[in-house]
Amino acid sequence: MVKSVLKNGTSFLFQTQKTIISAASIISITYALAALLSFVRTRVLSSYFGDSSDLGVFFTADRIPSFIFSILVVGTFSSVFIPIFTSYMKKDEGEAWHISSSIINISLFAFLLLGILAFIFAKKLMFAMSLGNFTESELLLGEELMRIMVVAQIILIVSSFVTSILQSFRYFLVPSLAPVLYNVGMILGVVFLAPFMGVRSAAYGVVIGAILHLLIQLPLLKRVNFSHSFSLDFKEKGVREILKLTPSRLLASAINQVSALIDTSLAILISSSSVVVFKFAEQLQSFPINLFGVSIANAALPTLAYESDDQKFEKFKETFTTSLHQMLFLVIPAAIVLLVLRVPVVRLVYGTSKFSWFATLATSYAVAFFSLSIFSQSAVYLVTRAFYALHDTKTPLKVMLFTIPFDVAFSYYLVKVLNYGVWSIAFSYSVSSIFDFLILMFLLHKKVSGFNLESLFNPFVKISYAALFMGISLYAPMKLLEKFIFDTTRTVPLLILTLTACLFGFLSYLLFTKVFSVREVELLYRLIRRIGFKSGVEAATSVASVASGDVPGGVQDQSL
Repeated sequence: MVKSVLKNGTSFLFQTQKTIISAASIISITYALAALLSFVRTRVLSSYFGDSSDLGVFFTADRIPSFIFSILVVGTFSSVFIPIFTSYMKKDEGEAWHISSSIINISLFAFLLLGILAFIFAKKLMFAMSLGNFTESELLLGEELMRIMVVAQIILIVSSFVTSILQSFRYFLVPSLAPVLYNVGMILGVVFLAPFMGVRSAAYGVVIGAILHLLIQLPLLKRVNFSHSFSLDFKEKGVREILKLTPSRLLASAINQVSALIDTSLAILISSSSVVVFKFAEQLQSFPINLFGVSIANAALPTLAYESDDQKFEKFKETFTTSLHQMLFLVIPAAIVLLVLRVPVVRLVYGTSKFSWFATLATSYAVAFFSLSIFSQSAVYLVTRAFYALHDTKTPLKVMLFTIPFDVAFSYYLVKVLNYGVWSIAFSYSVSSIFDFLILMFLLHKKVSGFNLESLFNPFVKISYAALFMGISLYAPMKLLEKFIFDTTRTVPLLILTLTACLFGFLSYLLFTKVFSVREVELLYRLIRRIGFKSGVEAATSVASVASGDVPGGVQDQSL
């Protein structure tokens, strides 16, 4: 029996996900686990360091290593790597591995150059990011933290390319578990090292997490016959294709990361602790974005890339539209719930004795303004990947060259001229994100010879109405429960109130989706019907079967 369980477990870990919704389901579930651990990690940081300046220094020091990593990997090579690697793998496996080797080596070489510069000029970079507002001791601490985290990013570069390769082969489960172990590593680092090393424990936790992020993925490389050589072949056609698409994506990533650096600097102008408030609010609002938006966008990319050869784009448009509607069906109500329940959620996630009530309120205000654009932030991930699947990295860059400067200028005006709090940075970001989404959708519409606008926007309107009425129906009961039933000054009653409100919100959303005839809710109903009263492995198998589109007779429902 034990052997059977191990065999089934291994088979489940190493199976491919053949449809977008099955891949997105895997990514979403594992991201939910990673996000849960991320919140545990943040609560651990809050319990040890509160909203102290030391934690603000840590988050600031992390910006430069993350900046370099993002422009080289997350925002650049990996986003254009999958479509081209996938196309070459269909034609010549050996050439595809040669391309991947060269790109990995080029990325590592580029990061080493930039990493060495960051290592040498760490203190000057901290001074620049703080706009001269950090003390000498804070600058020295930031210098040390930055140098430690540069090492972690080298490991993450390799691990991120492994993720991209595995996802190209439609392996999503194990790569999605990597962030889970990353958070475990950071939690362990803080818990065991904080009593001796203070906030430096968080930086060493990043290194431990990066190692675990890589180790969990290595066994699966054997299944895809991974082959690596230490080559830098700039003449290879596939390498040149990736590098040709890279400059515009590189610039777009750099601009986006510079915007994040400026947001951090503006938060420091308000106060050192405002960096912590902004970071915590940003993390909280990113939960539904990554859970639903990024998971569906990443799962859709290989399919969109495969369907991009059709000159009429009919399958491409169908895949994109279906993925967008499924995404919005999930992220819009999540944003409404986060908006209504922002204060209890912030208190539950970050509310430790060292995290002040003022910081709690400031974080909840920032979360409220972030939540206004959760739908557009999520959708932008899918729209940009649609452009990447069409081998177009310039259009998203051109749009960003308009929206990012607008965001920076608007944020600066709100903070420096009007003297508004850290929430104003979140508000500015939301406004620019909505502009970004609308402009990109208009340009994609033109590029693929036009969507059916009625079928594109009608579901969005219906979902929005359902979510809006859900929010209205959720607010009053929550206030009544808070006033007359639960003593929310204590953690357990606050948790029960939040869970009760979420359950009521979920049920009311189902009701209003029925009222407004939201077709996307049928996916959820199908999952429930297929699971029925099954238990254990049978239930899990049923979920996977529906998610993958399997139906009797071996026919797949492509609408999923």
